Amino acid sequence: MWVVYSPKAQADFVLRGDLQFGHFLLAESDPTIESADYTPKARIEAMAGQAVAAIVDAEVHLVGGQIIWREITRADEIANHADARATLPVLAQLAAGDAQNVPAHDLWTEKEIFACPQRIHNWLRIVPWLAQAREWPLQVYAQRVASLLDRCQCVTLEDVLALGEHGEDALYAAALFRGVQHGRYASDLDTRPLGAASRFFLPGQGP
Repeated sequence: MWVVYSPKAQADFVLRGDLQFGHFLLAESDPTIESADYTPKARIEAMAGQAVAAIVDAEVHLVGGQIIWREITRADEIANHADARATLPVLAQLAAGDAQNVPAHDLWTEKEIFACPQRIHNWLRIVPWLAQAREWPLQVYAQRVASLLDRCQCVTLEDVLALGEHGEDALYAAALFRGVQHGRYASDLDTRPLGAASRFFLPGQGP
């Protein structure tokens, strides 16, 4: 069991197992995801029944507004719940009640979730950092980080930490990481360990 705080959902969750935890870290680091419910079972069951709730492990909301009911399972267990998976599109449409908002369904296994272990390892460190800043308004720090990126195009974590005074350096880093979460900044966090030399830049600019 994992007890986690989601900066994107601004809520705490209890996750069952390492696959769900790995998916949580992947989703939190994915700039195409606006928010997610990592424990939607009770709500999905009320909407679409037990069979669907048994295979929907997370409800993901993409930036463009699309909703995805995500199934998280081991590769050797994909054959399980085949009947529910086959009827899920119809049940999802009935549950949505609106043809424009029918949730899509996708399936993730350990192969997809842990395809980039460096990313997982880095966000294992970043999410607790963001959790510690959960009660702090970060707008002022975010504005100063944005100004630094506009001027320099590419900065390191050390550069961002240097913005801080009176022990506020960690809040500048939290604002930076929130920017990465939501696609305002790109980084080398998929390929290099998080550290003072980690690089951050505007999307499309390159490191």
